[in-house]
Amino acid sequence: MRPSLFLLPTLAVVALAVACQSGNEPAAPAAAVQPAAAPVASPASVETATGTAPQAFRATGNEPGWLAQVGTDGHAGLRVEVDHGQTTYDVAAPTQGADGWAGTATDGTPVKLSIERVPCEDSMSGDSFDAKAMLTVGARQLHGCGSFSAP
Repeated sequence: MRPSLFLLPTLAVVALAVACQSGNEPAAPAAAVQPAAAPVASPASVETATGTAPQAFRATGNEPGWLAQVGTDGHAGLRVEVDHGQTTYDVAAPTQGADGWAGTATDGTPVKLSIERVPCEDSMSGDSFDAKAMLTVGARQLHGCGSFSAP
């Protein structure tokens, strides 16, 4: 009987510690995080929906102008510029999920680049892109379009 009294609080502490380490997102089994059709990879080796070759991702949006890049220009992390380039956020090692990348910038600001792999048309230029993109920086949400390219 005594081992079970000790085991229950220990399991509760371990579960709490695991939940705290994963940030604001609840812990999920590995199978739920990595669906077979869309494997999770490092930011510099993202695959397109066709699964052909390693890709980088670049997204932009308007009013205010913003730019987000993952795995481009020799930079493996997530780099974000907002307010027409006046403010920059760098996330050295973002985590990648099926819908994009997230992490904490060097100044402590939470940054998330979410993508939806559907065609997107830029609201100002009319240019076509591979995906819709939503950038969340702190409490701000910015919308735009993005494309996969060679790193």
